[in-house]
Amino acid sequence: MPPVPLRAAIAALLACGCVGGVPAAQCAIDADCGAASFCAQGACIQGTRSCPKLLPTFASINGSFLQVSCGVGQINCHSTNSPSLESGPVFAGHPYRTLVNAPAANRLGSARGLVLVKPGDPANSFLLTKLRLTSTDDPQFGSGQPATAPGSTCADALAVIQQWIQRGAPDD
Repeated sequence: MPPVPLRAAIAALLACGCVGGVPAAQCAIDADCGAASFCAQGACIQGTRSCPKLLPTFASINGSFLQVSCGVGQINCHSTNSPSLESGPVFAGHPYRTLVNAPAANRLGSARGLVLVKPGDPANSFLLTKLRLTSTDDPQFGSGQPATAPGSTCADALAVIQQWIQRGAPDD
């Protein structure tokens, strides 16, 4: 049996996750985060990629959904380096002003005069409409989001986004 100081050091290492895993704030692959989380941009996020655990705050929705699920950290979709002309708004960083009370271009649909996030009005917030669409070619609203799997965002995450919008979409 190791001496008491060595046993204490081993116990401390095991308690902080330094042996057999990584700290929750640092990861390289989903397995580093355990069964109830996934790895995105080096951080463990609670939930799954299509169903992150969200709070009805902009900070939670941005950090655990927009920044990890909308192609922001990649060169596609809603990043600053998107090669696609049809990718829509850029969500990199703190995109509050890009979303709230912002007009929606809707390049692939016929509906006009849309607002991405209309505070207090989830039914008329284009962001929720796009996330709820399951089609890639809706004539009125274009492709559902995410483009690679329209309609794959879980009902729990959508309900939290809806709740945030209903609360007035504060920058909290």
